[in-house]
Amino acid sequence: MMTHNELWLTYHQASRCNKPATAQLVELEFQNEKLTDLEDVLEHLFCQGFVEAQHRSLSYWESPSGQRLNPGHALEELLTEGAGKCPQSALRLVIADCPPHLWFSYVYTHKSGAPTVTQRVKFCHAQEAKLEIIAHLTNHIFRNGYLPARYRTVVTWEGTCGRKIEEHEKLDALFTAGEGLSETSPLRLIIDAACAHKQTCHAACH
Repeated sequence: MMTHNELWLTYHQASRCNKPATAQLVELEFQNEKLTDLEDVLEHLFCQGFVEAQHRSLSYWESPSGQRLNPGHALEELLTEGAGKCPQSALRLVIADCPPHLWFSYVYTHKSGAPTVTQRVKFCHAQEAKLEIIAHLTNHIFRNGYLPARYRTVVTWEGTCGRKIEEHEKLDALFTAGEGLSETSPLRLIIDAACAHKQTCHAACH
């Protein structure tokens, strides 16, 4: 028999990683039916339209400390242990609606024998600006000084298979195509440093 009738949860949506988590109090008895485990709660949230149906396969539960929870975990047991009893101990509903990070590699056209360096950009750490299109990523790289400013006019992007990627292309579309999801399939930032050097020398001579 259940002795608790309310559960606190917080929504942790990957695409909103730079924004505060939203809390919700869920009543465990709804239309004469009791919610007894985490799967019941998840089904309730989707039925009520609190979370979009397209995210069903991307949603899972974590404890307040971030430990993954089994969807069949009994609510009474969790609440008895203190999890979900108040906003401070709310259960975490994680909605992984976008990858948490992006991988890309620096490719210098004039250094054929040089090792390729691959870098990961965590979206939750790029809080100074949104990262939605390739242009945002390029700006992020130069804003943080990962490349010198003189290279800004000589960089372009390529996909894993060498397709040129335009600055206006959306990161979501690239992720869907499997680009930039891991260090084995990074986007390629092509740097024509030799051209930048010629431009610098030409400017100095004039």
